[in-house]
Amino acid sequence: MNIKNNILFEKKELLHFCILRFIFGISYSFMIPIIPLYFDFIGINTLMIGIVMSLYGVGKALAQMPFGMVANTIGDKLLLMISLGLMACVPFAYTLVNSQILASGIYIIQGTVLGIAAPATFLILSRSLAPEKRGECTGYASAVFTLGGSIGAIIGGFIVSKLNNYKMVFYISSIGILVCLIFLGLKIKKPEVTMKKCKKSKKKLRCRVKVIIEDIKKYKLAPKIIMLGVIALLGDFIYGCIVSIFPFYAQEVLGGSSFFSSAIISIYLFIFGVFAPLGGWTSDKIGVEKQFFFSFMVMSGALLALSFIRGAVLFSIIIVVYFLGATFLNSALQNSLLEFGENENIKGVVFGFVGASESTGYVLGPIVSSFIYNLNKEWLFIGLLVASLLVFFIYLILRKKAF
Repeated sequence: MNIKNNILFEKKELLHFCILRFIFGISYSFMIPIIPLYFDFIGINTLMIGIVMSLYGVGKALAQMPFGMVANTIGDKLLLMISLGLMACVPFAYTLVNSQILASGIYIIQGTVLGIAAPATFLILSRSLAPEKRGECTGYASAVFTLGGSIGAIIGGFIVSKLNNYKMVFYISSIGILVCLIFLGLKIKKPEVTMKKCKKSKKKLRCRVKVIIEDIKKYKLAPKIIMLGVIALLGDFIYGCIVSIFPFYAQEVLGGSSFFSSAIISIYLFIFGVFAPLGGWTSDKIGVEKQFFFSFMVMSGALLALSFIRGAVLFSIIIVVYFLGATFLNSALQNSLLEFGENENIKGVVFGFVGASESTGYVLGPIVSSFIYNLNKEWLFIGLLVASLLVFFIYLILRKKAF
């Protein structure tokens, strides 16, 4: 197959979006594995780390729905530029403080800014893809972000593990996000920003809310939106557990090093990156409904095994199986979610709702996992299994109305 016939080269808008996400993935993920260790370094205990990371998720969740509407009003590009400008300041701010309270506050602000950026990012993606290859396009978009994330995470973890230099990681992250901002300004096009139905309305906010509610009722979209929100919640619930508590689980239960925990997080992101295009392609071929079902089965089986494994090598092998199931689940989720990009009236709010649900998972994940970890360190993955089975059950109830 000629590489020039690849969808990335046929759609320049998609290619530019993927480059932007790749750069951001590297830059932002420098911080992901080292922030829990940084908090521990400045004296924050494990339970408080879980609470602070949950407040990060609260900020991210609360920002997404209102800023989904803002993106439709001022334009997704402008909103993303504002959020990236703010985000570039966040890693640098960590280098200026030694206070536990200030560092915690910066992290909560970080989550809020990421929440502002999220709906704008999805809106840009929704207008950059080819509708007939939605799954494949979203697969590439997910792939480049997570591949970049895997690179950033392992380098960030290596710097801290070998040099014990947190400031270097934060400096590199800030510079990389500034590069994203410049690329966004130069390469991403401006969108149309106003609902056609509300252009002439004097009370635009009230008009927009009314149109959104009418469309959801008209097309009977509520079950599907709720189902996608719950699945998204599970994804960040487990991810929040891994980035907040797993570094300690890896050292204290599995006997690994800080580099081992960073490597696992990096593998998590790497697998998402490598297999996301395949997951997107299969969701186009077999349908998202079947892919959701099989992904849940694989994830549940892997989490059951991880609940009892204590050897680092076998654990690493089985968790790869879990990551594969989660990757295909996420590909089906993205494919189904971006169908809403064809409806200009509700897409911003739907992206914001699902994003807020995802962030709510990040709120609950660190709190629940830190509670379980303090109760019994060896019960962490049993808790994740229970959460996965609960969401699977909700999916089985809603899928007939959703599809």
